[in-house]
Amino acid sequence: MSTILENNIEKPVMNPQSIPLEDADVEDKNPLAPSVTSEVTSSVIEAMRGDVLRVFKDPKEQERVMQMLVMAEAQTKERRVITTREEEPFKKFITLWKIRFKYGIHWKKPFYPFRLARNIFLGKIYNFFKIRKYVLRGIEFAGTYRCNFRCHHCLCIRLDESDVRREMVPEDYKRVVKEAMDLGATTFGLEGGEPFVNQHWAEILEACQGQYNHLIISTNGWLFDEAKAKKAAEIGVDTINFSLDSGIREMHDLFRLRYGSFDKVMEGIRLCKKYGIKVIINTVVHRENIYTAHFRSLLDLVEREKLLLNTLFAKGVGNFKGRDVLLDQQAIEDYEDVIQPYNYVQRHLNYNYGKQFGCPGTKEMINMTPYGDVLNCANMHIYLGNVMDEPLDKVRNNALKKTPFGAYHSCFLADDQDFMNVYYPLLEKKPHFSIEEFNDDLEQYEKDHDKVVYPELTKLKKEAQASAKSMKN
Repeated sequence: MSTILENNIEKPVMNPQSIPLEDADVEDKNPLAPSVTSEVTSSVIEAMRGDVLRVFKDPKEQERVMQMLVMAEAQTKERRVITTREEEPFKKFITLWKIRFKYGIHWKKPFYPFRLARNIFLGKIYNFFKIRKYVLRGIEFAGTYRCNFRCHHCLCIRLDESDVRREMVPEDYKRVVKEAMDLGATTFGLEGGEPFVNQHWAEILEACQGQYNHLIISTNGWLFDEAKAKKAAEIGVDTINFSLDSGIREMHDLFRLRYGSFDKVMEGIRLCKKYGIKVIINTVVHRENIYTAHFRSLLDLVEREKLLLNTLFAKGVGNFKGRDVLLDQQAIEDYEDVIQPYNYVQRHLNYNYGKQFGCPGTKEMINMTPYGDVLNCANMHIYLGNVMDEPLDKVRNNALKKTPFGAYHSCFLADDQDFMNVYYPLLEKKPHFSIEEFNDDLEQYEKDHDKVVYPELTKLKKEAQASAKSMKN
């Protein structure tokens, strides 16, 4: 058992493989700017303004960043869509197919293209004939919720229980991966927190069978160096998702609360190219960046570098809880106008096996906490069951029958107002909750508003009740 010294007393450490590194700003218990608390402001820009002196030491740099924030604030208030390039439909069409072949098919892996083709074919068949059946595409594992950053939008900060709960170890991952592959899975991702904080990151990925499957790492880039790039390539990692919040160095560093983090990502991209690893950029789109010049600078950056940009709409969870970040309907429509001229931008809801638009959670993709809890997605803190207690297929089938996740809907936490009206008040009470707790509040919400929110869920519930009654008789 590992120990740490606290007040001159040795204490046992739970999960020593993922102790935060020394450069982690662990004393910052309020990651959203100690100078501007959530009680003072709901504005992300205002919180960032309170962090400028903390991140930047050069007075000239501080002044320049302050001016950037003034501009971003004015552009956010104006809410005007600005485009600086013309759309090229034919080029966009060709680029789309290049992206699909580059990121979607991994020819060097035995049987992977055939397994993928089989899954897509089955997905189309199920969708065409309206069969309520889904092929599992993959799992995104949170290797640990511990991290060496304290970002403004961190969704894990309220979920970290690594001081009191056992994190999964490589042997656990090996078993779960086998169960997932039996359900059709071909993709496995490792994220966090920060995955490289977990010293077992390589063993976890080896358990994901990179010789057969598409492997992904999602990282802030700070700990990614040449040794890790080389090791990742040897394991069979195909893609690394780097988080990038702006095409302007200072704005990214400020959002991440870490000076030099932008340059680390740029270096990471260079290393990936050197070792033949594909790169995707992940970014969160929220109310206070969608109209800004620094968001457009990110669109320009990926266009120049020919990198796929995966945009994720902000959710009111983690450090964004209680912040004024959610896109309203007008902003969602404006988002389409903002990205229209660009060829390397996608929203993560666009690619499902049956080509349906909507959340792939539970049906095709699963997220998993470091402790084995199954989630619909990383932002959805409804615990569907735990693979340390029961098989993956049992957890998934139960969730498909008892939650709205058994059908394709637009993003529950960004587009579905009814879901948000139930989910976010529950989140105020506790950091995560069960299917039963959510369904109880959903039922009450439907009664209070005299409406049925998810007809397919009501139908399944009635069928289950009829079946139970029939078996009883």
